Amino acid sequence: MSRRLAFLTALGLGSAALAADPIALQTLTPTSGTGAELLLDGNPATGWSPEGDPAQEGVLLRFEKPVSLDGVSLRTCTGAPELQAALYLNGTEALTEQKIGAEAKTLPFGKRELRSLFVRLQSAGGAKACLGEVTLLQGGKPQTVKAPRTVAGRIEASSVLTPADAYAPGFLFDGRLDFGWAEGSKGPGTGESFTLTLEAPVELTALELWNGYQRSEDHFQKNARAKKLSLSVDGGAPVPLGVKDSSGAQTLKLPAPMKGRVWKLSVDEVYPGKRYPDMVLSELRLVDAQGPLGVRTPDGDERKRALETGLAGSPLGKVANQRWRGLCAPEAVKSDRQFKLRTNNTFVFYDDSDDATWSASEVLDGAWVVKQASGPWAAVELFGRRHRSETNWDPYADTQNKDTVRIAGGKLEVARVADLGRKEFEKLVAEWSKGTQSGKVECVGQEGHTYEDLVKADAFVVRGTAVTDLFARE
Repeated sequence: MSRRLAFLTALGLGSAALAADPIALQTLTPTSGTGAELLLDGNPATGWSPEGDPAQEGVLLRFEKPVSLDGVSLRTCTGAPELQAALYLNGTEALTEQKIGAEAKTLPFGKRELRSLFVRLQSAGGAKACLGEVTLLQGGKPQTVKAPRTVAGRIEASSVLTPADAYAPGFLFDGRLDFGWAEGSKGPGTGESFTLTLEAPVELTALELWNGYQRSEDHFQKNARAKKLSLSVDGGAPVPLGVKDSSGAQTLKLPAPMKGRVWKLSVDEVYPGKRYPDMVLSELRLVDAQGPLGVRTPDGDERKRALETGLAGSPLGKVANQRWRGLCAPEAVKSDRQFKLRTNNTFVFYDDSDDATWSASEVLDGAWVVKQASGPWAAVELFGRRHRSETNWDPYADTQNKDTVRIAGGKLEVARVADLGRKEFEKLVAEWSKGTQSGKVECVGQEGHTYEDLVKADAFVVRGTAVTDLFARE
């Protein structure tokens, strides 16, 4: 008996729950950490653990095709602490502050047609959070889930846009549509290529491609996209492939099956971007007789180890992989601001604010790279998108909702309050108090927010076009 069947039998469901065709996953991708594939193995002793502070970390399940579901069952790993989790359905929050423990907990959300499910941890007791199992429910019954198929390989590109940590070719196979490979030539990308070397030969019938930079529609339109590609295997003659200028996945069928180990994909022609000449491809999958096939490449772990080594002993090293919260807020405004730099080169900033007449929710996320690690002011650069949802209430008019997604980022300076020293920190507070950032420091000096309190809380400040704030660890 398989572990998954044993798990379902223990729930009193047995083999009947396995009769339906399995739900195929397009991607099973964590924001950080390892073990996401163990969420589907039916063994609660193993599971996924995020990197560093688990709060705001999560796992994305994106389906091959829309699937009808009415709930999900979650449980922690055996012996792991309880945690609080939220569910996002098709990118929209549906359930929040759900307590998850060692016993499987069913979270019903009504029958929904889902393209994606995101489980986000909001908090966790103890030092190590571990999510043990995720079970999808249809008609209240657990469904079997088919994890993405993968093969091992390495990828090298003819060029990479600087900084390479934000545009590496390995992003083509990371399961995230908001990252991708950007070529680094001076021209429009014509003639650039990447080579994929697999551990064992495969026979392909097609490629599945997410063309352009699919982080947002703004990114897609402003960067160049592939128009014509050519594919060769083991040094053979190239096969031309036409590409549509559209977001989402598209299948590039081969005129005949091709088999081999070393695959080269070249850019022959591009659709020009409205602002940037760089050609970007967001995601790629191989397709054989059994269906889509992903590639496991080691470069993500290699970049992570290199970043951790470079941050050792620096102010950024003390900030990374921790969840930080904005300390002050203007009077009469409720504000929850959270910031996290991860050592897998990703970052996220949440800003939720509201008062009596309006509310706004903002997420800024993407990639970050180090410009200067030494302090007291270290420097990083952000490459991301800003998604803002705003609602305004008017007693004499209809409620107005506004939703925007745009390119955002730029240089960000980071300094710990302790490293600045009292004199420089008080000078900074005085400067901010006279300008538009006054609300971010108005609590400084009050009870619990003195200089000594902030040093004890390991507080730090950031300043830049994308984020300017004072943060402390919870």
